[in-house]
Amino acid sequence: MSDSRKDAGAALEAVARVACVVAAIAALFISYLAAGDLYLAGFPDGHLTDYDKAVETPKRILLWVEFGFAPLFLVLVFLPIGTRIRAAGLLAALIVLGLAVQLQLVGLPWYFGSHLGLDNGIGG
Repeated sequence: MSDSRKDAGAALEAVARVACVVAAIAALFISYLAAGDLYLAGFPDGHLTDYDKAVETPKRILLWVEFGFAPLFLVLVFLPIGTRIRAAGLLAALIVLGLAVQLQLVGLPWYFGSHLGLDNGIGG
C-alpha cells in the first residue's frame, strides 16, 4: 500500500473518531434539552395539566434513551474496529437518535395533544 493511501486511511479514521465525539456531545446536549422540557412542566405556577401528566413517562423514557447514545458514541470512538464499521455504526446510531428526537418533539405532542385531545394549558 502506498504512503498516500495510508495517509488517506488515517485521515478518514480521524474524521470518523471526531464525528463520534461530536455526536456524543450532541447526544448530551439533546438529553439536556429533553430534561429541561420534562422538568419545566407546570412552570410557573406548578399546575400540571392532563397533557403534562400523560407525557411524563414517555418523555422520561426518551430522555434516558437519548442520554444513552452519548456512551454509545464514545464506545464507537475507542473500539478497535475498522473505519467502515465505525462509520456504519455512527450512521445507524445517528438515525435512531434522530428518530427518538422526532418522536419526542413531534410524535408525543401530536399523539397526546392532537390525537387524544388532552389539555396542554395553552389557550385563551
